[in-house]
Amino acid sequence: MAIAIACCIIGYFNYDFNASFDRNHKNAASVYRIGAVREFQNELTEFGYVPIALGNAIRQNVPDVDQVVRYSPDEVSLRVGTELFASDLTYVDPPFFKFFTYEFIEGSGDLRDMSQIIISDELATKYFGKEKALGKPITQMLDSGKTKEYTVAGVFKKQPSNSSFYAQAFAHYDNEFAGSTDPAYTENSWRFRNTLFVEIKDPARVAAVQEQIKSYAENNNKIREDFVIKYFLVEPFEGMAIRDSYSDKPGTWTRDGSPLAAVVGVGLMGIFVLLIACFNLTNTAVATSSRRLKEIGIRKVMGSARKHLIFQFIGETTFICFIALILGIIIGETLLLPGFNKLWPDFDLVTDYFGKPDFLIFMIITLLFTSLLAGSYPAFYISKFQPTSILKGTLKFGGTNYFTRTLLCLQFAISLAGIICSFAFTDNAKYQREFDMGFNRSGIVFTNVDGRSAYETYRNALTGNPDIISIAGSEAHLYASGFSDPVKYEDKEIEVNILDVSADYLQTVGISLLQGRDFELESETDRKESVIITEGMARQFGLAAPIGKEIIWMDTVKYYVVGVVNEIYTNGLWEKTDPVMFRYGPKDKVNHIIVKAPVDKLIAVNHFMEAKWKELFPNKMYDGNYMDEEMVEADTVNNNLVIMFVFLGIVALILSATGLFTLVSLNIIKKMKEIGVRKVLGASTGNISRVINTEFVLILLLACVLGGPLGWFMSGALMDSIWDYYQGVTLTSILISSAILFVASAISIGYKVFNTTKLNPANVLRTE
Repeated sequence: MAIAIACCIIGYFNYDFNASFDRNHKNAASVYRIGAVREFQNELTEFGYVPIALGNAIRQNVPDVDQVVRYSPDEVSLRVGTELFASDLTYVDPPFFKFFTYEFIEGSGDLRDMSQIIISDELATKYFGKEKALGKPITQMLDSGKTKEYTVAGVFKKQPSNSSFYAQAFAHYDNEFAGSTDPAYTENSWRFRNTLFVEIKDPARVAAVQEQIKSYAENNNKIREDFVIKYFLVEPFEGMAIRDSYSDKPGTWTRDGSPLAAVVGVGLMGIFVLLIACFNLTNTAVATSSRRLKEIGIRKVMGSARKHLIFQFIGETTFICFIALILGIIIGETLLLPGFNKLWPDFDLVTDYFGKPDFLIFMIITLLFTSLLAGSYPAFYISKFQPTSILKGTLKFGGTNYFTRTLLCLQFAISLAGIICSFAFTDNAKYQREFDMGFNRSGIVFTNVDGRSAYETYRNALTGNPDIISIAGSEAHLYASGFSDPVKYEDKEIEVNILDVSADYLQTVGISLLQGRDFELESETDRKESVIITEGMARQFGLAAPIGKEIIWMDTVKYYVVGVVNEIYTNGLWEKTDPVMFRYGPKDKVNHIIVKAPVDKLIAVNHFMEAKWKELFPNKMYDGNYMDEEMVEADTVNNNLVIMFVFLGIVALILSATGLFTLVSLNIIKKMKEIGVRKVLGASTGNISRVINTEFVLILLLACVLGGPLGWFMSGALMDSIWDYYQGVTLTSILISSAILFVASAISIGYKVFNTTKLNPANVLRTE
């Protein structure tokens, strides 16, 4: 019971972690995010970002909005002294630290000008050690080769892990445009996007604000015909992270809440184990009740009312549950919670037993629930018998009845479901590790470069490494860059991912041609009018023979399909893959260098690339990435869920086996004379084992019938909420899980049954 309550405590704090997202922000009730609702092919999709220019338009023309904050996160290189650091840097308007609650250790959140930077205490320690960070210089290394100088204006305590804001460095929003080489990238641009927060102190004016900004959709639609906005959505900041997570909303640049599967899965684990523990306690109480028959009879003769007996038995159960509650808190705090936090690095569940009244209420409800569920039936069952039948010795109960058999069956069904889930996620991990993503995900490392000249310099330095198989430079790269746009074939229009790549890109990345040809090196014709598409794109257009077909982009640009490649899973296995169209990119636009090497040499090659980078570009951070990082994350999720359900299955199985042992033991006691008579009449060991075990074998079979579908449904629902591509439960997994259930049950009662079959019948039948 203590372990079950500990599981429930973890489930509670996991739920509370999600439910209390952003509660640290005191002004959250008056803050709203402006989102965009896009219309494409008569379907509406909500996005978390809006055009940059909308911020100024609202600030200047919508009086019901009190303040506006634009928010744009970035990844940058910062230099402190002579050392370079990779860091996030988020550009915000000055009211940001008035909108949202930050605890400042040094300075304040007053971003007065573009020369100031505000950092977290974690970064302050990393950059300056034990020295005061306030007033210290930090240099940003811009992509253009120039630098931007900042002075630390404030140090804040890092936000809790259930805050929407994970950034550790902030600068004035005007710096977003200062380092750009694109003259069109300004604060009045309707083409580019950012996150936009507004303060509306009067909630009654929210609908009016949404109506007032509706007309600005036309400003976007004139510039972005590929991204037509139907209207802008004013949504409350409170609950934003949870909504974004559950709906998987695109275009969100803040931290999402916990995935639904993580919240539901842990909660179910706790509830199931608690139910098993309650069923176990109920079965044990009923089965052992015969030891207290004379006590009950004498108390009734002495005038004790039935309600007094009921109160006594429920009180005893409540005391047991209270002790279990105290032990459960200790187990949860010292064992389960640290283990759970290690499973999910982004989680930092912190217990607060007395600071939150909600937890005390939860504990009281848990105590009452377990006490009444586990104690009510035994109390009412035991107290109903008449004292005459008890004291005459004619009444005997214990062992099994329909109620205890039902509870035992449910226990094993839940145990089986947990075991099946652990096997399901284990099988799915193997399936996803071996899944063909459409490219070589295990032998590629890539990093960013600034243009053709930097690429050529870096490539020449790398060619001396014999372990490198091939090198390619590309403007766009899978999982790193590219863009989405609608394209047409005849009268059908779909949205596709467009990647501008080099002629040797497909071969280097390991993308296989199914039909047609690759781009021809330095072919200007290919640059102007040739594309290579995925088979998924061909399928969506209904192209049985796609080679040579004409595809229209931006209503006027004509391309001709010269090749078809295998399906590429652009979103990992998390979401449905998007169709992809490759174009032969301009020669001088090189943003990525892609290196192919043997899998066993890849880490060494990455270290070699980093060393050469530091020699050639000492003022820029090396940012090497492996192509299998998406799958590493998926594997981590799989492994963590396996650990969770293995724990559930083992605990549930041990509890169920304990309950089975208790019932079998008392059933044997109840049938002792029958067993003795059978042995006198020559019954074999097998015959006696059958008498003892038949009903329990039937219970286990019924538990398999119930637990199999339950495990299949649970694992399928959880996987479906996480991935779009996964392997569900197999029949083999269900059969192996059922076999484990039978073996564990046989082990738990085998010794007891064996000893019973070897008893001397004379000792059993002797009555003196």
